[in-house]
Amino acid sequence: FAVIFAAHFATPMGEDLVPPHLGVSAHDLRNSRVLFLKSRQITDSDCAAISPLLKQNKALNQLFIGYNDFGDEGARHLCEALAAIEGGALELVGFRHCRLGDGAAQAVAELIKSSKTIVEVGVDENDISDSGAETLAAALPQSTSLQHLYIGKNKITKSGEGALQSAAPSPMKVYFNR
Repeated sequence: FAVIFAAHFATPMGEDLVPPHLGVSAHDLRNSRVLFLKSRQITDSDCAAISPLLKQNKALNQLFIGYNDFGDEGARHLCEALAAIEGGALELVGFRHCRLGDGAAQAVAELIKSSKTIVEVGVDENDISDSGAETLAAALPQSTSLQHLYIGKNKITKSGEGALQSAAPSPMKVYFNR
């Protein structure tokens, strides 16, 4: 028992929650202004594991977590954590080229509506359809800070594009190509 007890306290707080393949520490997830977590093979369960740590990061300004393997569930965990940061400074979230569908669009829409600081969101190169585009479109007029939404290369038709374009208040821009 003493060896197990000592080993538990030898691990810095939260380090055992961070999957090793992420190449980032719990300290970084709780304190970094900019997090580059692109192309780390992050799954839905990895997002669930790191979300409680991200939720504590009031300094986080930019999160680049695209080119990973998570989908709607992972995006939901991340967006809920990011939205729960009290007094945060988050300005940019990049979810480019993951496996995001309409469930993720719902989570991103909630984040866009609740954030007072986010100016740029990238959800391009995913699997969002017209339904997800309409959900995002409904959130756009409620945002007080968003200026740029990147949503190209999804499963959105001209109808979904039109809904997004018409819902975006000036000077907000919606981009369908980078």
